[in-house]
Amino acid sequence: MIKFGIRQSFDRIDQIEERYANINVPVEVALPYYWDIYEPVRAHLGETAGKIKSYGTQVLSVHAVQSPITDKRFKVWGKEMSEFAKTLGAMTITLHPNNVNKDQAVQDEALKNLEYFTGLDKNDAVFCIETFEGKRRVFTPDEIVSCNLPMTLDTSHIRDDEKVWSLLKGYKERILNVHLSAREGGKQHLPIDDFCKDVVRYLIDSKWNGNVILEYLFEYHDQMLKDLELLKAMR
Repeated sequence: MIKFGIRQSFDRIDQIEERYANINVPVEVALPYYWDIYEPVRAHLGETAGKIKSYGTQVLSVHAVQSPITDKRFKVWGKEMSEFAKTLGAMTITLHPNNVNKDQAVQDEALKNLEYFTGLDKNDAVFCIETFEGKRRVFTPDEIVSCNLPMTLDTSHIRDDEKVWSLLKGYKERILNVHLSAREGGKQHLPIDDFCKDVVRYLIDSKWNGNVILEYLFEYHDQMLKDLELLKAMR
């Protein structure tokens, strides 16, 4: 069954109540994007998760801080992400594939880091690699597929609609999250368009099981709840 939600982020501890206390729809909790603003939050992850839970907020997934998954430090901060997600009851964690001077050894290191968490605890959330097209990404969309990794498919990050359809139709069993938004020219994360609705219609018809998360630029956030209801009505 598809679970629909919206991305809801925070940068500071004092924003938690404002962002999560009175939200009546499921969310993806997006942790501070950059490491320098994540660092002050690190010591308070347990407290933060407890607060979000106390508001009765349904958390579908977690979006991790943007930091390399290609070095040994990932085993430390990845565990923090895993424990945070487990406390919130989220089953998936989205990771950015960082840019690297890519060779097979670097990619192998990232695979070892991801494998480290596989099976550590059957109740842990699953790390999903988000789709980005840049060739320097440690995993491109095609490499996520070739390595058989869990995927978060972002419809805004892939410029070719046919590529989106190819991933959906050929890899949907390993796609656990869809970050849904439209794109136009160089702009990403715009309110959903007919293509986005076609994607959701296909997922419904395919009886796909996963999270569809609306992810909009800040100036369109007031439109997310209306669009979320539109998508839910398609089921």
